[in-house]
Amino acid sequence: MMQWIRDRMQRKGQSMIEFALILVLVACVAIVTITMTGNQLLATLQDIEEAVANPGDPGAASAYTCPDGTTAVVHGHKYHCH
Repeated sequence: MMQWIRDRMQRKGQSMIEFALILVLVACVAIVTITMTGNQLLATLQDIEEAVANPGDPGAASAYTCPDGTTAVVHGHKYHCH
């Protein structure tokens, strides 16, 4: 009976260690992914904030000048007309 309990406890400990290693691996992958794409994520979030704040702004489609000939202004990492 005691041997069965010891075997059972060792398997639980092994499972917990394997689970912890998987969590560490997932955390490392997430950190590397966020680090590598961090600037793009920040720029995308800024674009979303701008779109929510100014839903009628056609600046996302403009290049560097506005249709009326004025110079576009940078908001986030895109140019927008006033």
